[in-house]
Amino acid sequence: MESEADLQAMAENMDMRPVSFKTPAFMTMIGKMPSFNFVHPLPALVELRARTESGVIVRKDFDLDDDEYGNRPIDLKHVEKIASGLYERPDTPIQQIQLAVPDDIDGTPTYDWKRFNTVSPGVEFGMLTVYQGTPMHIENGQHTLEALAKVWDRVKGATYGEDLDKQKVLTATAAPIQVLVQSNRDEVTRMFVIAGMTKPISPALMTALDQSSYANKFGTQVGRRARLLVDEPDRLVYLRTAAREEALYSTAHMRGFTTATLIGFKDRTPDARESNVRKALEELAGPTGNLNDQLEKIIEEMVEVLDYAYDRIPGWKELRRSPDGSGMSPKQFRAGYLHGSPAGLYVIGGALGAARFTEISLHDVVDALAELPWGRSEGKIKKVDGRDQMQHPLFDGTLLRFEKVIAQNGDVTWTPTTAGGARTNYEAATEAVLRKLAKDSDFKALAYQTTLVHLGLRSSGRRGRPRKAATE
Repeated sequence: MESEADLQAMAENMDMRPVSFKTPAFMTMIGKMPSFNFVHPLPALVELRARTESGVIVRKDFDLDDDEYGNRPIDLKHVEKIASGLYERPDTPIQQIQLAVPDDIDGTPTYDWKRFNTVSPGVEFGMLTVYQGTPMHIENGQHTLEALAKVWDRVKGATYGEDLDKQKVLTATAAPIQVLVQSNRDEVTRMFVIAGMTKPISPALMTALDQSSYANKFGTQVGRRARLLVDEPDRLVYLRTAAREEALYSTAHMRGFTTATLIGFKDRTPDARESNVRKALEELAGPTGNLNDQLEKIIEEMVEVLDYAYDRIPGWKELRRSPDGSGMSPKQFRAGYLHGSPAGLYVIGGALGAARFTEISLHDVVDALAELPWGRSEGKIKKVDGRDQMQHPLFDGTLLRFEKVIAQNGDVTWTPTTAGGARTNYEAATEAVLRKLAKDSDFKALAYQTTLVHLGLRSSGRRGRPRKAATE
C-alpha cells in the first residue's frame, strides 16, 4: 500500500477537478490549433448541451460589443425542418458538430490530452478529458444540435409504439464531434465565416435532392417519367436552375408546373407550398388513405396528361423525339414558343389545375390549349395612343412584349422580348387563358370565381389578387 506521502505526491501531480466528459479521440493539428475528433452518443450529447448552468455547449447570437464568441441567429423554422426529418427517419446520418473551447480559463487548462499512440504522421489516438465549467461554443452545427435535442426530448420517455422504435434507434446513434482549441474570439468567428461560406444549393438541385417533400417529389418524378423530358437526354436539368442548350425545364420548373395542377399558385413560400400540397393529398386520399399512395396516383395521372399534351400542343409536338431524329431542338423550341419559359409552363399548369378543380376533362382542356397562340412571334400591329404597336393576341404584357427597332434605312422590325417571369405576369396570363377558354360553354366553369379562388388568383370575400404573404 502506498504511503501517505506517496499518495500526497501523486495527488499534487493530478488534476482533481470535476470532469465534464472523457472520451477516446483522435488529435490532429490544424496549423497551430489542436483539434480533437470523436463520436458522442446522442442522448449524452443532448444531456451535455442541457448543462447551460455550467457553461457547457454555449450558443450565443453574435454581438459586436461582446467579448464572447457569437454565431448567427437560430432559425427556428430550419430547426423544425431538420427535427421533422430526423423524427421521420431517425436512421439519417448526423452531420459533424464543431465546438470551440478556450485553451485555459484564467491560466487553468480547460482540457487534458493523454496520448496512447501515433496513428499516422500528425494524427494521435488517446484520451481527451474536458473539465467541468469549460465553455464549449458552437462553431458549426447549431441547428442540427437544436433539432437533435428537440427530437430526443420527444421520444426519450416513450414506452410503446412508434416513438419507442425511434427512441431505440436514437439511443444507439452517435454524433460526430470536432473540438477546436481556440481562445481567440475573432479567429473562431473567422473560421465560421470561411467554413460556412458554402455555395447555396440551386432550387432545381434542392428539388431533386429533397424527396421527403411531397411537392418536390411530385415535380421530380413527373419530370423523370414524362416523354416530354425523357425522349432525349439532358432535357430535365437539376444541377442548375436555368435551362440551356438541350435542356427544356429544371426540376424546380417541373415542381412549379405540377403543383399548379394541384393547388394552383398557392405556393408563395416553400412552407405554404408544401402545406397546401399536403392538404390537397389528404383531401384526395380521405381519412383512411395513404398520402404516398395518393401522390403516386397523381404522378401517374400527370405523366399521362403531359404525354398527351406533348403530342398536341404547338411547340411541344414539333420537338424531335430522339437525338438523331427530325424535328425541333429544345433550344429552337425555347426561342420560338412562350411555354419554353418557366412562366409559360406555369400557365399551362394553372389551366390544368382549373380543369382538375372543376372536374372538366384534362384531355379536353389540353385540346383547347393547343388551339391558343403560343408562338412568340404571333403578333398583330394595333393602334395604341395613336401609334402603331405590335401586340400578341393573348399574352401581350404578361408573357412577352414587342420592342420596336428602326434600322438606319428606316425599316421597322418588331422584336418579341420576355415580359419577365414574375408571379404577377404568369398569374395574369393564366387568368387570360381561362377567360379565353371559358367562352366555350363547356369550359365556362374554368373562369368562375370559386375556380379563381382555388387557384390563388382571387381571395375569397374580397376583390383583387391575394396579398403576397410575408417571407422571412
